[in-house]
Amino acid sequence: MPSCAVAGIVGALTGVIGTLEAMEAIKLIAGIGEPLVGRLLLYDGLTARFDTVRYKAV
Repeated sequence: MPSCAVAGIVGALTGVIGTLEAMEAIKLIAGIGEPLVGRLLLYDGLTARFDTVRYKAV
């Protein structure tokens, strides 16, 4: 499997992740919705599946 430096990355994937990050920033700034504080959002681009994992700071 070639590295990203060699093969590049899927352009649409960066758009999806960038949009998600922007939405999280808007939720925090505006104080609306439920931000992903204490949770990690995982995205599988091959199956278009999202999962979340809860975590606690130690």
